[in-house]
Amino acid sequence: MTPHTTGDQPDHRKARALTGALAIAALVAALVALWQTQSNPLGGRAYCWGAWPEDEAPFRRGDRDRIADEVLPGPGRPAGQCSLRWHGGRGSGAYEQRLDLRLGTGPREAGERRSWLGELFGGGDIPLPDGLPGFTAAASGTGALVLPESCDVDGRPSVVTLKSAKALSAATAGELLVRAANTATRRTSCTTLPPLRLSRVPSPSTTGQESCGIAGLPEEHGTGTGSPRNSDFHSCAIAGTGTGTAAPAGPATWAARFTTTARPRLVALFDGLTGDRPPAPGWRAHGSIDAASALVRADCGGRPTVFAMSSGPARTHTRLDDPREVFPLYVDAVAAHMGCAPLRAG
Repeated sequence: MTPHTTGDQPDHRKARALTGALAIAALVAALVALWQTQSNPLGGRAYCWGAWPEDEAPFRRGDRDRIADEVLPGPGRPAGQCSLRWHGGRGSGAYEQRLDLRLGTGPREAGERRSWLGELFGGGDIPLPDGLPGFTAAASGTGALVLPESCDVDGRPSVVTLKSAKALSAATAGELLVRAANTATRRTSCTTLPPLRLSRVPSPSTTGQESCGIAGLPEEHGTGTGSPRNSDFHSCAIAGTGTGTAAPAGPATWAARFTTTARPRLVALFDGLTGDRPPAPGWRAHGSIDAASALVRADCGGRPTVFAMSSGPARTHTRLDDPREVFPLYVDAVAAHMGCAPLRAG
């Protein structure tokens, strides 16, 4: 007896093959989605471009409801952002945290760029150790780190910036910046240099006896960190009248902010903003000084160095925060501590 066969066996084989192909396609799509959301089936999820694993800082045990909205940088796309939110703690210790991470070059137009830099450097910034081109703020958890020159876009340095709704320690903010910068360079393939390393904890140093290191100003007005004796970075804020010195000057309480840096990649942020004329007769520097801000660039012991100041919302309209009065004194004080020859006559 001839075994019974059906004419639809090839159709069954085709159906099974199609089902298998669809299953493989679904698996590939799932793996791609898994990679795009920074999930790791073995090691857990990592947030913000894959820079911050869920079991490391800034997270704590018991954190929950993590939500990340992000745009990933990539080859040919040297820009990105991430907004990360979560809840932590219980009862009276409950809190909500938000971190905003960005990779970009800042504005191109000179006026907008100066305003952007005025906010980027917050006064009282703590330099990252070992000459790394970055800094964190002592109390707010904000900070920035500049990527290598090969990552520049149209001649402007690429910068990773961090803002935190809830204060972070300088050590945590520095570590987050370094991990984010290394992830950004890896994703954009913009450099072959070794990854950045944070070999020690960023540590603030006091301003010394005079306010912001400026002789002749009332001591009680100095609220910044970063001694003028630091050889390549100084940052300080002066509080408005009556704000005291219990904490660094906040968003609405600072009268003036000062920044000096000789770190080459930080200096590069100011390229094209100081012109080729001295701010006043007798200056050995290029730049400008007006009623609201000051910015000069000078050779300081063979190093290009930037000195900047901006007046803030709590300004007293006295010599305390008038750039025309206090900025030359600031330059004199900090330049001397950095080993510069005098930058102005008299």
